[in-house]
Amino acid sequence: MLAELRISNFALIDSLLLEFPSGFLVFTGETGTGKSLLIDAILLLIGGRASSEHIRFGAEEAVLEARLLIPDRHPVLKYLFERGLLLDDQRDCIVRRVLSRSGKNRIYLNGQMAPLQVLQEVGPQLVDIHGQHEQQALLSPKAQLGLLDSFGGLEDLLVRYQGLYREWEQAVNILETFQKQLQDSGRRQDLLRYQYDELRKLDLQVGEEEVLNDEYHRLKHSGRLGELSHQAFRALYEEDLSVLERLSAVKQAIGALGEIDAQGQGWVSLVESAEAALREVTDALRDYRGNLEYDPDRMEEIDHRLALIQRAKKKYGKTVEELLGWTQTLEEDLAKLEHSEDEMARLRSTAEKAEQAMRTCALDLSSRRKSTAKQLVQRVRQELAALKLDAMTFQVNLHAENGGEEYGPSGMDRIEILLAPNPGEPCLPLERIASGGELSRIMLALKTVLAGKDQTPVVIFDEIDSGVGGEAGMVMGTRLRQLGQYHQVCCITHLPQIAAQAHSQCVVEKHTIDNRTLTQVRQVHGKERELEIARMLGGGTLTPTIRKTATELLQRGQTGVGDSGLVAAASKSKK
Repeated sequence: MLAELRISNFALIDSLLLEFPSGFLVFTGETGTGKSLLIDAILLLIGGRASSEHIRFGAEEAVLEARLLIPDRHPVLKYLFERGLLLDDQRDCIVRRVLSRSGKNRIYLNGQMAPLQVLQEVGPQLVDIHGQHEQQALLSPKAQLGLLDSFGGLEDLLVRYQGLYREWEQAVNILETFQKQLQDSGRRQDLLRYQYDELRKLDLQVGEEEVLNDEYHRLKHSGRLGELSHQAFRALYEEDLSVLERLSAVKQAIGALGEIDAQGQGWVSLVESAEAALREVTDALRDYRGNLEYDPDRMEEIDHRLALIQRAKKKYGKTVEELLGWTQTLEEDLAKLEHSEDEMARLRSTAEKAEQAMRTCALDLSSRRKSTAKQLVQRVRQELAALKLDAMTFQVNLHAENGGEEYGPSGMDRIEILLAPNPGEPCLPLERIASGGELSRIMLALKTVLAGKDQTPVVIFDEIDSGVGGEAGMVMGTRLRQLGQYHQVCCITHLPQIAAQAHSQCVVEKHTIDNRTLTQVRQVHGKERELEIARMLGGGTLTPTIRKTATELLQRGQTGVGDSGLVAAASKSKK
């Protein structure tokens, strides 16, 4: 519900604080006092278009602020929480909108700056304004379909359908993605096969390039390597006084030294270790020299192999290790392509089964909606007749898009609420009804029928009494009071029959203070309220009869009892 409304420097309103009670609240007052300014302010607080003309003359900014209490489990709670605009256990939303002559308008939700788009998403779900305004939730086909489902208790079936719809969407997306990937499958498969065969024929080995480079280097320098190995071998073993021969003499001398001086005994083992190592080198040189030979054929073979490897690396932009991994990937991709027809058939079957399940549910939902629409039409026509609109034609049409072959998140139905205000006139969509008062009464009929189903906590009616009087006004007041049990209902009215049935009443007045015109609002009770009802009945003349009628009208209105005689008396007193 709307708990508080603060307004400053807004048109004729200098400063205003209103605390809104629950139930049915009316705003009354002379024509031109500024009652519509309250609607304009609330409209801006739920995302309406702002203008510098709203700012009071002489001020640079206008500030509007409202505190809204959100019912438990209302979808707006989750929306605000997910955006960090509401604490987990918080149920009130403070909306603040600052209008500036500089054009730098600002919006705050619970103290945090927010874009207009967020306010326009949240506001209409909390406050529904009916009259000469654009912000009317029931004019949206999506909202109309949602209320039809609520009226028929079809929410669970809709949730089931939406689950099937998401499964179908996912299956179709997977199928389409796979089809797109295979659009050039024949050409792609040929390319992959060529690349795979080329790499498989190359038969790369891990570390092969390094081994071949080393071997090629040895063969290229085989002459020099043979010369050096021969010199080393001769110096170690073949020459007179070779290293090993002289080392043997050293070992004998150190052995004799150790027999005289114990200090030299440990050196013998060191010399023996050196001798063993040198003999091992000598054996290795003998084998190396024996195996070393210049082989131009082998060099050519290695050179050709290295050229193939280098070409593959350059062609694919990869190292040998990466080429080996790429070969494995090509093999896997080819295997998938070879089984693509089977996969395509499987995905198509999955999508078809998902569509069939969704379609069955959609047809069931559509059938039950059509049955529900008939019941809704019957109930609304009863309400319209009570509101003296029995000559109006009211229809709810449901159409399947393209013969039922198109599906959306809400099903396969497109809804149209059609009206013909007078006999002989064509039926037009609800949003094209021109009269604000007429549209407000239609909305009242819909709201009455859907009471308890509609989740919008605050409903505001402007011009609802346009062209209405007498018994119709009394019935309208009764409906508004009953609606106040399910919503907080605010209404601007000039009819005493409506005002008398409200749970609370505020009077809007215009005063001139210091040569400035100000609009002020005050809540009236008791005698003050009786006087306001009397003023509405008799205009400027407050006769005892008018005051008595006002008292009786208010007493009966507060008990919820309508009386045709009292209505007639009220009408006569007003004349």
